[in-house]
Amino acid sequence: MLKRTISIIFICVMLSGCTFKLVYNSLDFWIDYYLSDYLDLDSQQQGELEQGLETALAQHRQQQLTVFHKLISALQTDLKKPLTAEQIANYHQRFTQAGEASALVFVSPIIDVVKTMNTSQITMSLQAIEKEMAERREERLSKSPQQRLQDRYDKLKDKSQDWIGRLNKQQKQLILSLAQLQLQQSTMFQNIAIDNLSQLTTILKQRNHAKFVSSVEQQVKNIISLKNTDYQDQLDEYLIQRFVIMKQLNASLSPQQRRHLQSELTSLRKDIAVLIQEK
Repeated sequence: MLKRTISIIFICVMLSGCTFKLVYNSLDFWIDYYLSDYLDLDSQQQGELEQGLETALAQHRQQQLTVFHKLISALQTDLKKPLTAEQIANYHQRFTQAGEASALVFVSPIIDVVKTMNTSQITMSLQAIEKEMAERREERLSKSPQQRLQDRYDKLKDKSQDWIGRLNKQQKQLILSLAQLQLQQSTMFQNIAIDNLSQLTTILKQRNHAKFVSSVEQQVKNIISLKNTDYQDQLDEYLIQRFVIMKQLNASLSPQQRRHLQSELTSLRKDIAVLIQEK
């Protein structure tokens, strides 16, 4: 539930133009829509959730959009030259911190409603999460390793081409390396997902405790920042390898691709500027 909520919050970042603005302005609706698969609320709880998400969107517009606007502006300046692995790691950290702050804004009204849920509602929510995880695991296992690699490669290639334009042979190989790296760590990520569900189950059973809110917020931060006590060394190594590949990809960009990337970032930054001014 938390991971899907976080994902929805950032879906609009992958969009552009009027689509980005349209999704952002209705982000409270989309979060509510996707949460409906996991939360079986009564009419009063549903009303409180809708009002809370509407308030959260207004708060996010006022407090968080400016952070992303400044980050994108800084990134555009630094992208005038090839980025080092250290710079890429730094931007990863800064965008991650901004992502954590954004997620917590929208998670807050969800927490408020969850605190009012009874045991039966909590059980149904956890069962829905377990069912989705099982379905995803079954779908993943139904595919051969080569199919999974191809699927991951295709998704990464499409995202990359959205941002930098058509890829050359060297860049496609780098994207393939990134896909392979991610699949090599798939067991770790599956185990982390199981651990997250276990932690969420424990936290939800303690929803009347004083530390409930801080426990949920910490789990949200851990999910976004790839923090896990049992796998932290492996996660850190994964990020280091990812940054190296991203550095190589950035260094390989042609002048035309750099112009394409700058154009996409400028469009996104301008859209955010417009959204900041909207009430």
